[in-house]
Amino acid sequence: MTDPRIARTQQDLFSALDDLLSEKPFREISVSDLARRANVGRQTFYRHFDSIGAMLNLRLQTELADQIRSVQHSTAQAKKEDRLLQISRFAFERVGAQPHIARAILSGEAGSNALAAFREQIIALWANAPSDPLADVPPDYLGYASTFYAGAMSAILLHWLDSDCSPDAETMSRLVAVLSKRTEADWAAMAPPGE
Repeated sequence: MTDPRIARTQQDLFSALDDLLSEKPFREISVSDLARRANVGRQTFYRHFDSIGAMLNLRLQTELADQIRSVQHSTAQAKKEDRLLQISRFAFERVGAQPHIARAILSGEAGSNALAAFREQIIALWANAPSDPLADVPPDYLGYASTFYAGAMSAILLHWLDSDCSPDAETMSRLVAVLSKRTEADWAAMAPPGE
């Protein structure tokens, strides 16, 4: 269990980063700026993180387990065709909650590691949902399909942020579900020759 003081300090740093990102680009934010905005010393920052990029990567990794549990819980009772809709809505709501941090990650400004970690999270969320939306994809194409959907979702989320989160998360979730809809017959048509 995490010490509440540690969790509070880390949350203060993330809130400070989101505030600073509303004022200037990620690359212009220094540890000193971040520490000052969060009302902590530089040494305190470095007790928690090696760098601002490491801070984002840690955030993405530590949130993944909670996100997977949330998605599993929210999709457990849903019909198979509604699961992608719920996973998409979850992603839009999460990105909309901290738009400046999400924009830095999705635009690549926070570094390729943060963007790759975000895309891996999308794939992991799908893979850990009951009745994985990619379950019908033939094994030969699973890597490509996962990369396609994660990349497409990242691009759509970034465009949505650039559009001031409009339309709402529910509408966007329905759009992603429609765009992503494939049937078992569609995937069967993609079977490698000779199978």
